[in-house]
Amino acid sequence: MKINRKLISISSALLIGSSLFAIPGIAAAQDTTDLSQQIKILKGELKAVQDQVNQQQKKTADDEATIQRLQIPKQIDSYKPGTVNMYTGAANPNAADSQNFLHRERDDSLSFGMPSGGGITMYGSFNLSVDDATNGINGHTVPANSNGPAGTTAGPGANNGWLPAIATNSTYVGLRGFQPVSDWHDTQFLWQLQTNIAISTVGGSGMSNSQQSNAVSGSLTTATSYIGLGSKDYGSVKIGKAFAPYALSTNIFNPFAGQLGSMNVVMGNTGGDNRVEFGTLMQHAIWYESPKFGHTSFAAMFSPGQNRATNSAAIPAGSGDCNGGNIPGSGGLIGGSGSNITPGVGSPDGCNDGGFSNAFSTSLVYDDKTAWYLTAGFEEHQKVNRGSDLFGTANPLGYAPTATSIPNYYLDTGKETAAKVGALYRFQSTGTWIGGIYESFHRAVDPSIQSMNERERKGTWLFITQNLPHANQVNLGWAHAGNTPGD
Repeated sequence: MKINRKLISISSALLIGSSLFAIPGIAAAQDTTDLSQQIKILKGELKAVQDQVNQQQKKTADDEATIQRLQIPKQIDSYKPGTVNMYTGAANPNAADSQNFLHRERDDSLSFGMPSGGGITMYGSFNLSVDDATNGINGHTVPANSNGPAGTTAGPGANNGWLPAIATNSTYVGLRGFQPVSDWHDTQFLWQLQTNIAISTVGGSGMSNSQQSNAVSGSLTTATSYIGLGSKDYGSVKIGKAFAPYALSTNIFNPFAGQLGSMNVVMGNTGGDNRVEFGTLMQHAIWYESPKFGHTSFAAMFSPGQNRATNSAAIPAGSGDCNGGNIPGSGGLIGGSGSNITPGVGSPDGCNDGGFSNAFSTSLVYDDKTAWYLTAGFEEHQKVNRGSDLFGTANPLGYAPTATSIPNYYLDTGKETAAKVGALYRFQSTGTWIGGIYESFHRAVDPSIQSMNERERKGTWLFITQNLPHANQVNLGWAHAGNTPGD
């Protein structure tokens, strides 16, 4: 016979349950007390669990706030202190990328953002050219007042005329960046480190017939380098070394910058020498770059001469070159021989070929970004020493200054100024740019030596640029230097 064990088990359980409820009433009261105690215990446990949940929610909120602080904030509007855009204006990176110390802001740039809200940009320009140029004197005769017998062929034994060459031109690499300053509204710490590179030559002191400098080409931070503070509303203040506002304001007019044909062979260059006096890299300088007021901005720079000599003949403190970009002694030894040598005058390392003391530079620019670009600039160099124009042992006649002529040496130290205006118009329909600059130099020296004033003149520059497809250009330029009072 088959027995259903499941039914028997249920019946037993019912019987047991019946016997439990058959206990007298005191047992039921005890059960009620135990249930109340259990409910009380459960309420305590529920409260403890709720407290744990609240603590976990608070911890989660704190963690989320911490993560939010570490993420890159939304980029503010694009801001351009001077000619450098320190803010990229790129969209926020992905949340995953923002946890990295450096992350690419765009796939097509070398700008890197940081979790703190700052950024670093790598930049540079590689520029080499194959040139063929002439000095224009092959076969010409020597003038009566030049170094050599009058009437002879220029430069006997020299390789005059056309000469092929390979040039590095303006080649450089650099890093620049910005970092928010805590608790300073919209203020950034700005910095830039830039180095010139000599691709076609070996780095070293530049001493040739086209340049004379103690600066080692290719060493670190040989070009525009600075630190500063910048704000979209108040502009930026920087300190270091850079080209002056006077020079920067007309860079847009020079499609041949850093190449043969650059407008700087005449513009900013008072004597056609081996450096551009009003376009040189200003050392130990401090400058201000304003924000944009509509389409207008301005900039101003001061560079202390750091020169202990009253006639700027000493090498500036902390520098290997004379102010103005020439190697000390490039103007020749000033002084005679024996009893005619005068201390401070006959020094072989003096800055007697255009060295100056303090310099001031400023510019005003209007740029609507589409059609007109207008600018005006002014720059002043104080106590410019042109003593090499008067004396020098390199004189082929062997002339040496005497005790009575040496005082005249100090007469050829005076203030030099430059002023210019420029206008550029961009034809959007054809991609044609037409522009020009008018410039005036002045040198304040004693009237008795005006015949040695080779720096006071006018200058003109005109250019046309035709933009072509695929970032190509055709450029034409014309420069003219006016006559000077000197010989």
